[in-house]
Formats: sequence, structure tokens, C-alpha cells
Amino acid sequence: MFRDMAFYIFGKPLDSFVQLFIFEPIVIGIIAILIAMITKKSWTVFITIIALNIIDNFLLVNYQFGGQGIGTIISQNILFFFEKFFSMFYEILIAYIIVKLPIMHSKFKIA
Repeated sequence: MFRDMAFYIFGKPLDSFVQLFIFEPIVIGIIAILIAMITKKSWTVFITIIALNIIDNFLLVNYQFGGQGIGTIISQNILFFFEKFFSMFYEILIAYIIVKLPIMHSKFKIA
């Protein structure tokens, strides 16, 4: 999902490091912060980031391994989830720090 988005925006595939540690954290972090601002709850950052990464993994694995059977799809989903675990932690950390800033509490009333 995010690889396709980067390809359509920049016209070429991004380097894996840039994709995982620059582009995806910015896009997913912005979405998570917006969801936290809408719901007024800071814990929704965790749920949003984990859900978006699971959806991204599911789409990527189904595209790459769709013809190999359900066992391969399930095992590759688990493998891809743990492969992106460090970048997901990085996304959660940055978005949660931004949501917990005093200006976010005073201006947007995020609890």
C-alpha cells in the first residue's frame, strides 16, 4: 500500500531504508496523529499504527505470494510483521511523543 503510494508520488520505487524509516513513518505518523486528534485519545496512536502496518503487510503478502496457498500467506504475514517491527516501534514512538506534547493537550484536548 505504502510502496505503491511512494511509487505514484515519486515515479520510482524508493530505497528500502528510505521507505521503512523515512516515508512510512511520516505518512503513518500523520494519519495516527490525525486519528488521535479526532478521537481525543492518545492510545489510538498505538492501535492505528499497528492496524495500518497489518493492513500494509496483508496487501503486500497477498500480492507477492497469492498463488502459493494460504499457509504461505499466513507465514509470510507473520514474517513481514516482525520484519517491520523496528520501524513500527519508531513510528509509534515519534507519533506518541508528538501527541503527548503540551501544545497538543492544550490546543486539541487529547487525553
